Amino acid sequence: MIEVDVGQMENIERLLGHIPGAVPKAVSRAINRAIDVAKTEAARKVRETYYIKNKDIMDTVKVKKSSPSDLMAEFVSRGPAMPVIKFQVNPKKPQPKRKKQIIVRVKRGEGGTIMGAFVAKMRNGRIGVYNRVGRARFPIVERYGPAVPEMLGEDGVREYIESKAQETLEKRLDHEINRLLGDD
Repeated sequence: MIEVDVGQMENIERLLGHIPGAVPKAVSRAINRAIDVAKTEAARKVRETYYIKNKDIMDTVKVKKSSPSDLMAEFVSRGPAMPVIKFQVNPKKPQPKRKKQIIVRVKRGEGGTIMGAFVAKMRNGRIGVYNRVGRARFPIVERYGPAVPEMLGEDGVREYIESKAQETLEKRLDHEINRLLGDD
């Protein structure tokens, strides 16, 4: 959670109080820039730890921007567990002769073979990593890794995102104050 502290707000009020509507406008713009930076840095930090595409992260993220009348922004990630095929899998395509073992890497520096797993294309066109349940040919189950919200919620990732957003907020508040005062 990032915040504008009381001292900062008093300073902004003192500098921009004489311009009608300038205080909420400056704070709103700074908050929106901070939330955009948080979104970008979140994806970057997760990709440092996990073998996942930027698009797969961004598809789960929703941002509600701030406005001068509502000085609050929200960054929320919602989504189910990610199929293992979305991470680093070798081979990535179905192997008709099934000579290779399936090697999966979800987290950097970790991973290995999944015993009995295979890559298959289902009737609906979906490709995934599957395992058989029991000795019979069917049923089969798809293998899943962690969900993006889980990845974003890791202590190191969350703390990093919050620190970058807070740092950006403080810089942008100064920038927005100077911009409204005409000191560009």
